[in-house]
Amino acid sequence: MTVWERSTRGAKRFAREVELGKTYYIIQTTANPWGDELVWSAYVFDSRQWITGAAMSGSMSAQGLCLNYGPVYDEKPGRHIRPICERDDDEVYATPGDILKVRNSRRAKARR
Repeated sequence: MTVWERSTRGAKRFAREVELGKTYYIIQTTANPWGDELVWSAYVFDSRQWITGAAMSGSMSAQGLCLNYGPVYDEKPGRHIRPICERDDDEVYATPGDILKVRNSRRAKARR
């Protein structure tokens, strides 16, 4: 597994080494009502910016991703870290909004 650190040097290295069409991952900590949780997001760089030639994933450049959200990994995180509001391997994961709806409906039923 290759890791590009969140630094100017690491971001420049990542921008040079990024491969178009390959999936890269970042891990973030989300603050939820039930506690902090680690989640991952996936980015696929599928085009190049027409002026500078930088690899782009939508409007995010490779260097910008590493500087703002790094470290960046080239392998999918383990099963102990869930994806953030995504489908993975045809399994549907509940979003934080879904979990809050269920909790609120249970509280409403308890009040009756």
